[in-house]
Amino acid sequence: MRYTREFFGAIGFIFVLITLYIGLIQTGSAKFFTAPNAQKLFYFHVPSGLITYLAFMMVVGGSALYLYNKSDYADRLSKCSAELGLVFGFMSLASGTFWMKAEWGGDIFSRFMTDMRLATTLAMWMLYIAYVVYRRQPETFQVKKNAAILGLSGMVMVPLSYLSSRFLRSHHPVIVGTEDQGSLDPSLRFGLYTGLFGFLLLYIFLFNIRMKIEEMERIHLKAKMEKI
Repeated sequence: MRYTREFFGAIGFIFVLITLYIGLIQTGSAKFFTAPNAQKLFYFHVPSGLITYLAFMMVVGGSALYLYNKSDYADRLSKCSAELGLVFGFMSLASGTFWMKAEWGGDIFSRFMTDMRLATTLAMWMLYIAYVVYRRQPETFQVKKNAAILGLSGMVMVPLSYLSSRFLRSHHPVIVGTEDQGSLDPSLRFGLYTGLFGFLLLYIFLFNIRMKIEEMERIHLKAKMEKI
């Protein structure tokens, strides 16, 4: 299992390096973007954003399972995936902010307040910051139950963020799921897919490590409590 985990991590890192090469060197700038240099952030902004959605949906699934059968594994899954979702979410928000400033200009604060894709994504990310902060308390049954209820709110926030650029007021382009004008340029697809695959493998690698650490911490805490 250990070597399998490390294999996933190594392959994911290699794919991220390939994406870096494709984005910065091999592939030219997309013709419909006005900021050709900032557009290179696309290859990391979109994959990190999609992995953020995946991580937070894992929290939703784990929270629902914990409320159903009080599974310790489901609780650990939710906690660990939420932490990783914050990391990938920060990458997506940070890269998107730099790209947005170069591409659209204007005041960043007003953009986040008026563009529904940006506003809902930031709200989703802050929601799970609250989740992770809340989980810093001693892990009693009530804390785990309340955290699971909070984690379930992603069942609304994640689809709302993802679909907001389609149905709400937003300048954010629709990248996945359409063939309309403004969707993904074919010349960008290979770099996007390598980036997405690389980030997915890195998520799996980091998730397995974080789950193992969390399991060891709980075993240690249980042994400590038994000695008291």
